[in-house]
Amino acid sequence: MDTYQIVSLLLGITCFFLIILLFFINRKYAQTLKGMEGKQVEDVNIKKGVRYTIDQSVIDDDGNTKISLSQHDILLSQNKPEIVGVKNRVKPGKYTVLSTNEDEKTFNIRVNKYVKEYSHNQDIVLNEGEEITSVSTSIILR
Repeated sequence: MDTYQIVSLLLGITCFFLIILLFFINRKYAQTLKGMEGKQVEDVNIKKGVRYTIDQSVIDDDGNTKISLSQHDILLSQNKPEIVGVKNRVKPGKYTVLSTNEDEKTFNIRVNKYVKEYSHNQDIVLNEGEEITSVSTSIILR
């Protein structure tokens, strides 16, 4: 065999393995898409990998807690303080605090040094320079 035949054989074997690899990738991707068909939810907007609820009501028709995240909401993680400021994530002003857990109607929030119990859909006013921390669970500021 000369050099041309050896190179041609190696290229043929490489192409064969690439075709097999693409076949398995395509098959795996198709299975993933089939598994997601039943999980489609209406009234949801996805931007940059974050799901936002179009319906912003916080209490359903039966009076139960309804979790929703709209586009301008701020999600506060448990025990991670945030400083209120014009250039920070949490701006000064009036917010509605929402629970991220449907089973929890009340939760604790620390503003500066004082911890107070808040309920789902209760208003809170935050001033410049204050430190807010969700103590008992993650919360949403709307």
